[in-house]
Amino acid sequence: MEVATIPNRSSSAPGESVSSGQTAPALKRGNLARYFKVSLLCTLATAFFVLASTGRLDKPAVILFSAALLARLLMLAWRTEGCLSAKVVTGLSVAYLAFYPLDLAYLAAGSTLPDRMLMATVHLALFASAIKVLSASRNRDHFYLGLLSFVMMLAAAILTVDAAYIAGFCLYALFAISTLLSYEVLRPSVPGDSPYGAGGAAVPDSHHARSVELALGKAALGLALALVPLSAVLFFVIPRYRSGYWWRTGLEPQLISGFAENVYLGEIGRIQRSEQVVMRVTPEGEASALEGEKLRGVALSSFDGRRWSNADRFERVLMPAGPGTFRLPDLSGLATRADTTLHYKVLLEPLSTSVLFVAGRARQINAHLGFVLADHAGSLLDPTHTPGPFAYEVEAESGLPAAPELRLASSDVPEDIGHVYLGLPRLDPRVAQLARQVTAGKSNNYDRAIVLQNYLQSHFAYSLDLASSSPADPVANFLFETKRGNCEFFAAAMAVMLRSIGVATRLVNGFQIGSYNPVGKDFVVRGYNAHSWVEVYLPKVGWVPFDPTPPGSETADLGLIRAYLDAAQFFWSEWVVNYDAGHQVHLAAAVESTSRGFDRRFREFRWDIGHLTSGRFSDAREWLSLHRINALALVIILLALATLAVRHPAWIEELRAVLSWRLASRPGANSAHAATVAYKRFLVALARRGIERAPAETSLEFARKLGDPDLLRPAVSFILMYQAARFGNRAFAASDLDAALDAALKAVNTRPIR
Repeated sequence: MEVATIPNRSSSAPGESVSSGQTAPALKRGNLARYFKVSLLCTLATAFFVLASTGRLDKPAVILFSAALLARLLMLAWRTEGCLSAKVVTGLSVAYLAFYPLDLAYLAAGSTLPDRMLMATVHLALFASAIKVLSASRNRDHFYLGLLSFVMMLAAAILTVDAAYIAGFCLYALFAISTLLSYEVLRPSVPGDSPYGAGGAAVPDSHHARSVELALGKAALGLALALVPLSAVLFFVIPRYRSGYWWRTGLEPQLISGFAENVYLGEIGRIQRSEQVVMRVTPEGEASALEGEKLRGVALSSFDGRRWSNADRFERVLMPAGPGTFRLPDLSGLATRADTTLHYKVLLEPLSTSVLFVAGRARQINAHLGFVLADHAGSLLDPTHTPGPFAYEVEAESGLPAAPELRLASSDVPEDIGHVYLGLPRLDPRVAQLARQVTAGKSNNYDRAIVLQNYLQSHFAYSLDLASSSPADPVANFLFETKRGNCEFFAAAMAVMLRSIGVATRLVNGFQIGSYNPVGKDFVVRGYNAHSWVEVYLPKVGWVPFDPTPPGSETADLGLIRAYLDAAQFFWSEWVVNYDAGHQVHLAAAVESTSRGFDRRFREFRWDIGHLTSGRFSDAREWLSLHRINALALVIILLALATLAVRHPAWIEELRAVLSWRLASRPGANSAHAATVAYKRFLVALARRGIERAPAETSLEFARKLGDPDLLRPAVSFILMYQAARFGNRAFAASDLDAALDAALKAVNTRPIR
């Protein structure tokens, strides 16, 4: 093959360095300073939006601070510093100091002085941040902005217990780490109080500046991800207890539509369906045990024609039988079967009520409380009424006696029961007449209640759309005019009708059990699960629940995505917001149990491996005894190869190159790949002879310095073929590449080893 004259131009392949003596791009530090300012602005903006997401900021504060952030962003785009002078900043600060008492007294939202003080202080922090955002030009201004962003995150942590906070906190941590990293790069060469854009450490501009910024971003992301497991371990290990000033006063309870300790008929108007989670109920064992149960809140005895209430509520103080354990006497008098037991845990979200909700007849409650209050109807109250998420465990009895047993109950109401649960105000006479008409022919109170329940379910419609005006007699208006209403109208109508014919009843307010989440393995109770029903007294049996509301108003099961979101929220509320010493003990026990199980499985695995390998060793000894000569030869070969690898690594490298070339030079192989492998083998052969290509040399520049014409001709011929195949996409037969490589290698092998 004829060899062309070596071109004068250099040809660089990908991965080959360019030796041109070019100078590096000019260095400029302004890019890194700008990166620092953008990162700091992102940190501040994240903290603000996390604070705004709590819903506790008023609209003017949100709008004004958002405008300040936008103005600062435009300054960075136009590469300008703060637009407010020192005199303007001083004047505004003095004016706000005079405004702060007015904000505290009249403008800040909150029902208590601590709440108003907290919100007024948040407004002060936002004002100071806005001023610094619009005037920041020196080192200390940026330091104050970083400090104020941290204050915003602390305020948000006080104002919310929602799981969305953790997402905002992770983003804040990422930007904060990025800001600190860029600050540390800038700090060594920054004068005491000079603007960051003036001088300091040099960083590459253009492509090199972007590389530095990308490296800083990757480092910040890596550090943020590394902090996650460490912070999680510290969170779960550090001892804590649920107490403190802000825990009890820093959160304002949220009102849950549809539930109240007093029921006003006709004044609810239009009830909005609320998606807000009220509580989560986690059963121990099968979830089916809780299906169909209702979470009893308060039982109301007095009715004045428009409102159900407990005018003569007697509250009994129940002291713990052990640490956090309360044995409950049978104050509710609910009729149950003693052979059916429920065990479940309730996690209450922040509510506006102190009621503890239970399913079935509660026998025992485990809660971190000093004492529990109970009224004459068995309703349980939390005396401290902590507005944050609150968890307690319940052991209760469930189920009803059989219908024949309920029918045998006497119709005579004891005097003490009748005095409380038979009282009625002046009513429309048609109500009692309808009750007698529907229950005619029924000889016992159980059947009377059943027939009235069925009548209301079949003749009246469930609706959340109610008239805005309240009639003088809501029950009569429901029964004879509108014939539609929500659960409170159905329950009130049944209770009044039964009382009018001498059956003791009371109205109960609580919640339906909600939808089961198979991911979190808990029942999710939402605002729209609020419910009212009736309890009827049957002598010597107890109070029996009846639900006259038509079925079909229950919600559908959760979708898969929503189930996972609810499970994440449940984990947040249970193991983050509500995490205390009891959870630490439970977690430690779970870790210990898991470690014991792992240790047992490891010992079993080790025993299995030992048993298996003992048999393999026996087989190996038998094989060695029969093939001593072959085994000795194999050992000698391995020792020779190891010695060759240690003493002459170039031979091992060439052996690997030969094997790679044999695989790549098969018929039909890709010419570019085969040429690349052949070129690597050629370089290995030259390196073994002491001739190595410098990183800055191109292939032809390297060939020129070979010197010897006998080596130069075949080497250049092979290199040109390699370049044409790899960079020119020319197809060569494997035999042609093999021939060119063999000619070059023969020329190389004639050279003495240096």
